[in-house]
This record gives sequence, C-alpha cells and structure tokens, in this order.
Amino acid sequence: MFLKHLPILCLFWLTACGGSESPDPFHAHLQQPPYLEWTEKIERSPQNDSLYFGRGMLLLQNDQLAAARIDLEKAWSIQPNPQYALALSSLLDNDPPKQAAHLQKSLMQLPENFLLEWALAETLLRMDSSDAALNITGKWIAKGALEPEFVLLHAQALKQKDRTDEAMQFMEKLHEVSPAYREATEILALWYAESGNEKIIGLTEKMVKADSLKRDPLPHYFMGIYFDTKKQYERSISAFDKAIQTDYHFTEAYIEKGALLYEQRKFTNALQTLEKALAVAPDEAAVYYWTAKCQQAQGDKESARMNYLKAYGLDKSFTQAKQAAEQLK
Repeated sequence: MFLKHLPILCLFWLTACGGSESPDPFHAHLQQPPYLEWTEKIERSPQNDSLYFGRGMLLLQNDQLAAARIDLEKAWSIQPNPQYALALSSLLDNDPPKQAAHLQKSLMQLPENFLLEWALAETLLRMDSSDAALNITGKWIAKGALEPEFVLLHAQALKQKDRTDEAMQFMEKLHEVSPAYREATEILALWYAESGNEKIIGLTEKMVKADSLKRDPLPHYFMGIYFDTKKQYERSISAFDKAIQTDYHFTEAYIEKGALLYEQRKFTNALQTLEKALAVAPDEAAVYYWTAKCQQAQGDKESARMNYLKAYGLDKSFTQAKQAAEQLK
C-alpha cells in the first residue's frame, strides 16, 4: 500500500517554467545518498522503467513529492504499469476529482485493469458517486472478485445508496468467510448497532471473548450506540462508561456519551464528560462542538461561539460548527 501525501507540486511547476538553465532541478539532490545508488543504475540503464519507479518510491517515502512525480511519470511513459499509476494516484489523495481523472486516464491505456478500477471505485465513493462506484464493484463481484477489502468496498457503496439490506448481506457473508478481518467485523457491528439489529449482541460477545487482554473498548461502544437506538438511555450511558473504563483514551465514547447527555438536557453532566475528553484529546473537533452546544444551551453564548470556532479551526469540513458560531455573533 502506497503512502498517502498531499499533492504539493508547486516546486516542480515553478522550476519547470523557469527556463533551460537546469533541465533537471533535482540533479544535485539525486547525486546524494540514499538516491545515488538508484541514480547510477538509471544512468547505466536509462530506459529501465523499474529503476525510475524504485527511486520514485524512495523519494515518495521521504516526502520528496515533486521529484517523485517526475520519476513516476518517467516510469509510466516508458512502460505503463498499474503500480506506477497507483503511485501517481497517491499524490492526489487530497483532491479526489483529480485523482479520479488520473485513474480514468490511466485506464485508457490499461483498460479493465482490476487494481486501477478498484482504486477508481474507492475514489468515486469518497466523492459520493456511489452509482459510478457500484458500476465498477458490481461488475467485478459478478466476475467472482472475492478479495475481502473489495467486497467491503462493494458493501459500503451499497450502504451509501441506502441499499442497506443488500449491504448487510454482503457484510455478513464477508464476516462468515473472513472472521479475522477486523475492519469488516467492526463495520458490521456498527451497522447492526445503528440499525438496532439484535445481532449486535452476539457479535459483540464474540468480540469480547476474542479480547484476551480486555483492552478493546469497541464492543461496549457499539452496545452503547445500540441501546441509544433502542432509547434505553441508562444502558447506553453504562456501555459508554464501560468503553471508557476499558480504554481511557477512547475519545468516541466520551463524545457519544456527551451528545446523549446533551439530548437529555443534562448539560452539566455532559460538560463534565466532555472536559474529560479534552484532557485526552485536546485536538478533537467534535469535543469542542458538543461543548459549545452545551454552553449555548446554558446561555453562555460567548464561550459557545469560541468553541464552535475551535471546532471549525481543527476541521474545516465541520461547516455546522462555523454556521453555529456565525449565528452567535
């Protein structure tokens, strides 16, 4: 799996437009360890695409993004290879539309490539283009694609389209054939909990039994969500408390408990819970958001506004926090 990086390519483009004084702006850098060995091999075999890929990946791992892009594009120009396309795609993780366009362009040269289409489906799902993602995953599932991670992606695409029953069936089958696949188990448990499905009870019991060290907060957390869905609020609070006791740093349990106490108008208790959350997760935007909601409910509008702004400052996608702060001006 390739490392994920922000596409900081300004240096490359500025240098590329700066004239012909230095055709390779990274020449001196690539003459130094740890790149020198690769550079010497490339000089001896300048049409060996795998050498550019090897050096490009090393640059990528060392956050030398602009230089890595040059090498990876050179490798692709010599010999199109899905690995090269995926490595270039990793440079665009922060811009899903551009990432999707890159993968679609790559597929024009390597049509029907499973790995590239898999990556494209993941990107489309991030863009909430679930129909397009399902067109890809459904095709490969029909062809017999059985990789657990791919089946999980297909189920998530179904869930995004509100085809929940179908999604659940795929997840249950995946859990049956791959019980050790932890991520699938956790997602299935969450879906059970959110839908109030009693199957969550048996599944979390299995998770507790598998936790020999008794350090896994998730079974209790999922039961907290389940009891909340069932409006059994005292049992929900108790389950969240158990999750916190199991792992004092499990921020999600504090947030869910705080939100539930807020909904019950127990604002002082909620703030006490959220204060504990801030002690273990001072950079968690949701904690500031729920703190602000409680303060606003108690009439402390200025403190609430400041905490809404803190939430938005930590997570720019948290637009409801920004809107709430603006309403308190």
